[in-house]
Amino acid sequence: SAAASIENRKTPMTTLATSPVKSPTAAAPRTVLSIQGLSKTYKGGVKALENVSIDVREGEFLVILGPSGAGKSTLMRCLNRLVEPSAGKVIHNGEEISGPNKNLREIRHRFGMVFQQFNLVKRLSVLTNVLTGRLAYRSAWRSLFYNFSQEDKRIAIECLARVNMDHKTFQGGEQQRVAIARALAQKPQIILADEPVASLDPKIARQVLGYLKQVSQELGITVLCNLHQVDYAREFAERIVGMGRGAVMFQGSAAELTDDVLQRIYYRDSAADDASGDNRGRDDI
Repeated sequence: SAAASIENRKTPMTTLATSPVKSPTAAAPRTVLSIQGLSKTYKGGVKALENVSIDVREGEFLVILGPSGAGKSTLMRCLNRLVEPSAGKVIHNGEEISGPNKNLREIRHRFGMVFQQFNLVKRLSVLTNVLTGRLAYRSAWRSLFYNFSQEDKRIAIECLARVNMDHKTFQGGEQQRVAIARALAQKPQIILADEPVASLDPKIARQVLGYLKQVSQELGITVLCNLHQVDYAREFAERIVGMGRGAVMFQGSAAELTDDVLQRIYYRDSAADDASGDNRGRDDI
């Protein structure tokens, strides 16, 4: 029953798994997402991305690290096709998903999103908010009336249990956990988390990042997480990609993220803007 599922929340839930749990002795993970020469220029000539190339491994917890205006959010939006890149390709499981004439509904079904501002509907219950992650599996008319099956509800309750919640509480500090559960209910192959802890205090922020890391480790779901906090990146990331002014400036482990690298990522922008007097339009890119 639903109640039993909640009480037994510490039991591993194999029904949500998309790939085996990672093992130190397993073969090297395959590349699940390949970003190739991605560029994006907005109206007015603002370059948000410039020749970005990143290969992402299956089940990896990858942090995209950089200051505001580095291009992190635009990169996420290009991946799930909310924004069309000006140039370059995005390859998922060997298939190009960028460019025209693509099935956007099917592509977005593969990517679960976790937003900085949660994007929850406060007039809906916790359970219904999580159930909206199942809409891609339902016909248009059933989606319109929030007509969900018992199987959908079982999945939603299991997803809430994975982030240590039931379907009755809905308080401020728990909103991002509900958002993660909603993304999980979608059964995505990749989760894109865009500054998911920017508005949270340190204790809750670490809890949220811990849940995302757990999802990656236990369910094998690839997680791309935008962050600007260096300490969180070093603590949680398997690998870090540093971005500044729309370009990739570093790719490596937390141990390789030296002070010199951070200087290039975080202070090159300020120096360039001071010299040119140009920081137009980059604050929320």
